[in-house]
Amino acid sequence: MRPPGPHPPDGLVPGDPRGAGPPPVNPPRPERRAFHPGDGRPPGRRRTAAGPGPDHGEAHPVTTTETDWDALVTTALLGTDRRPRATAAELLDAAARHTLRRRAGLRPGPAAVPPEPAPHDPRPALPEAARRRLDGLLAGRGATPAAGRRGTAPDLAELLPQWLALAAERGYKAPPAALPALLDAARARTDLRPRALAFAGPRGVWLARLNPEWRFALRGGAGGSLPDPGDEEAVRKLWEEGLFAERVALLGAVRAKDPAAARALLATTWSGERAEDRLMFLDSLRAGLSAADEEFLEAALADRSRNVRATAAELLSALPGSAFAGRMAARALTCVGLDRTASVPTVVVEAPHECDEDMRRDGVAAVPPAGRGERSWWLGQLVEAAPLACWPGRFGGRTPEEIVALPVADDWQPELHAAWCRAAVRQRDAAWSRALLGAPSTPPATGPGTSSLAERAQLLSQLDPAERAGWVAAFVAAHGLSEAFQLLGVCAVPWAEPLGEAVIDALDIARDAGSYPWSFSGVMGLAERCLSPTAARPLASLAAAAPEAEDASPGAGAYWSEAFQRLVATLDLRARMHAELDGPPAGATALPTG
Repeated sequence: MRPPGPHPPDGLVPGDPRGAGPPPVNPPRPERRAFHPGDGRPPGRRRTAAGPGPDHGEAHPVTTTETDWDALVTTALLGTDRRPRATAAELLDAAARHTLRRRAGLRPGPAAVPPEPAPHDPRPALPEAARRRLDGLLAGRGATPAAGRRGTAPDLAELLPQWLALAAERGYKAPPAALPALLDAARARTDLRPRALAFAGPRGVWLARLNPEWRFALRGGAGGSLPDPGDEEAVRKLWEEGLFAERVALLGAVRAKDPAAARALLATTWSGERAEDRLMFLDSLRAGLSAADEEFLEAALADRSRNVRATAAELLSALPGSAFAGRMAARALTCVGLDRTASVPTVVVEAPHECDEDMRRDGVAAVPPAGRGERSWWLGQLVEAAPLACWPGRFGGRTPEEIVALPVADDWQPELHAAWCRAAVRQRDAAWSRALLGAPSTPPATGPGTSSLAERAQLLSQLDPAERAGWVAAFVAAHGLSEAFQLLGVCAVPWAEPLGEAVIDALDIARDAGSYPWSFSGVMGLAERCLSPTAARPLASLAAAAPEAEDASPGAGAYWSEAFQRLVATLDLRARMHAELDGPPAGATALPTG
C-alpha cells in the first residue's frame, strides 16, 4: 500500500529527474469505456516508458495508449535500432504493461451449458488384450502399403470389420477412449457404419452430437435413438416430423414388432409421400412379408409411380397364394406348355402378342429395354411372377429337375430358364434353385439354368450353408478359381473345411502353373477374410519359397511366397483376435494356478 502524498508516474522511481515537479492538483482521469474482446484497443490510462531521445540525451517516453499501440508494434517489428525511441528492455516493459491492461479489461463471458452426461451402457467391457487390439486396428486402418506390393503384413483395414462382428457376437461395449477413432473410421467407410455404430452404442451417438463431422451417426435412428415401437405417441411424432432415414428405420423397427401397426402407420401418410419415398417404404415390407400384406400391396398396384407398381408386383409374386400370383400363373400357363406329340416331350412357348391394360396394372412393363424384343420381354415378366408350384402340374407331375432338363423348342430356352431363375430367387425356392444350378461339374456355359455367375450366386444363396459350400467346393475343384469369385462371396464365413481345402488346392495349382498371384487377388482377399484360422498350418508349407519352373513368369515364385506368407499371417492374427475376445473381461483377476 502506497503512503499518502504525490507519487511518480507508473514506470518511474522516486528520485528520477523525469518525475521532478509538483504533481497536478486533481488531475483529470481519462474516460474509461467498455472493453470488448477482440477490438484491439483496450482502455486504460496513458502509460509511459523512458527511453533516450534521438537528438539529445533526454529520455523520450514510449507511449502505450490505445492510439499508440500500432506504433509500439511497428517499433518492435523494425527494431529499436531503426526506431531509437526506447531501449529493447523498455519496449518490452511497455508491451507487458499494455498486455496486462488488455487482459485486466476482459470481461468474463457467460459459462457454456455443460452437455448432458453420457448415457449408461450396460454391456460388459472388453478384455484388456482385445482393447489393445482394437486400438491397433483403428490406428492402422489408414495405413497404405508400399506402391506395387502389399508385403507380408496383414491388412488391418480388412480385419477391422471382422473384429467388430466378433465383438458384437459377444456383446461387448466400446471403450470410451476408442469412440473418436471408431467414429472417424465409420465416417471414412460407409460399409463399417452399421457394425461400428452398434458397437459404439448410445455413448457413440451422444458423442456424435458434439461433432458435426460425425452427424452421420445421428441418421437412421443409429445407436438406439428410435422410440420404443410400443410408444404410440413418440412413434407418431417421429413418423410425422423425422428425417427420411429416421422414418425408414422407424418403420422397420415397428414392423419387426407389430407388422399390422407398421402397415397402419404407413397408410396414414402414404398418399402424400413422394414417389421415391413410397418406393423405399414399400421395399421395407420385404422383411417379414406375409399374406397379411396382400391388401396393401394390391392397392399399391394402382400407384401413379411405375417403380412403385413394379415393386408391389414383385412383392406380391413372392406370395404364391395371393390373387396376383394366381392371375400371373393363368397368363404364364397359356404361354408355356408341353408338346406330347413330339418324339421327345418338348416345352413349347407362345409369347404374348400384346401387353394389355390388365397386364400393365399388374406391373408388367410394356416397353422393353434397348435390344430386347417385346414378346420375349413380356414373357419373362409373366414367368418370373408366376408361382413355381404351378409348373409341375403343367408338365405332367414332373419334378423341377425333370422340367429343367426338358428341351425347349424354337430357342426359347435361355429366356424361359432365366425367368425361372429369377422366380426361384424371388420365391426363395431351394428345390428349383438346385435344379437350375445343375451339377457343379457342368461347364457354366452349358448349365441347365443360366450361364450368368451373378444369377448362379443368387440361386446358391437359396440353399442351406452346408449344401452351398459343398456345391462351390466341387465347382472350384472342377473349374478352378477364375470364375469362382462371385460364388465364393455367398458362402458362409468361415468357409467350411471342404471349401477351404478346395480353394487352397486351387491356389497351389495356380502357383504351379506359373501365373502371378495378383491374377487371383480377389480370391486371395476373400481367403484372408473367409478361410478358417485353422487353415494356417497347411498353408505354411506353401509360404516357403519354391524353385521356379522354367516356363514360369519371372519372379512369380517369390510373389506367391509373399502372398502365402501374408495369408498365413492374417489367419494367425484372426486366431489371436478370437482368443483375445474370449479372454477374461477387463479388471478381472486371474485365479492362481498350481
